[in-house]
Amino acid sequence: MSGLLAYNIEPLDALYRHFNVVKAGYHAGPIEERFVMTLTTLNASRYPSHCLAVTQTNSPANSPALMLPVCKDLYRRGFDPNLRWPKEDEPPEISDETEDATDLPVTIPPLSDDPIKISLPVHPITVPHLVSLPLVLLFGLGLETDIERLPYRLLPSSVVAEFPAAPAMAEIFAKFPEQQFERYHMYLKGFWGNILSLGLKHKRIMEIVSTAWSVASEARRIRQRQQSGLVPQRR
Repeated sequence: MSGLLAYNIEPLDALYRHFNVVKAGYHAGPIEERFVMTLTTLNASRYPSHCLAVTQTNSPANSPALMLPVCKDLYRRGFDPNLRWPKEDEPPEISDETEDATDLPVTIPPLSDDPIKISLPVHPITVPHLVSLPLVLLFGLGLETDIERLPYRLLPSSVVAEFPAAPAMAEIFAKFPEQQFERYHMYLKGFWGNILSLGLKHKRIMEIVSTAWSVASEARRIRQRQQSGLVPQRR
């Protein structure tokens, strides 16, 4: 399974689908050593080995954790391999939960007629930006392979269309309405912070995001100069 983002599937949904598990979303309360997820099929070539319990660095204490499926081997190939995984000698196992199954934080029904639950070792991590992490994982783990489509998830298409002319990209981006500009800028800043924090290895992704962040930073400077009256807006 590849190229789910090309069908406008949200990154969080795509991550669960790549690992063939039902979307779990956020988990409130204490994080246990294992977390149960439901398989969507028994005939897939990829399943998760662990579950990341993710919170954001500036979030309040006891904030719900976003539970994300991940494969340890793929993670070690794509990111800093020094992340210490819990209970490495304990593989995923079939869960024997029955009566408590309805209490699981599952938000969509399983796709198979006879769903199987797996119990995954949990690894709590903290990242600079929670919302952009699923997209980071999709490309960093190699689940999404069309790297050249990544810029369209980070910047407006009209800005990306001017690539590689960074000055033109910044000029166009600077003209976007305030709310839309800030939404893109915040997401891109968080994405950049995440890949630095997690030690992403993929050089092409680093190049793309570095260019996008430089464009966004220059666009912000243009907006600031315009607001101060130093540079007239172009029409």
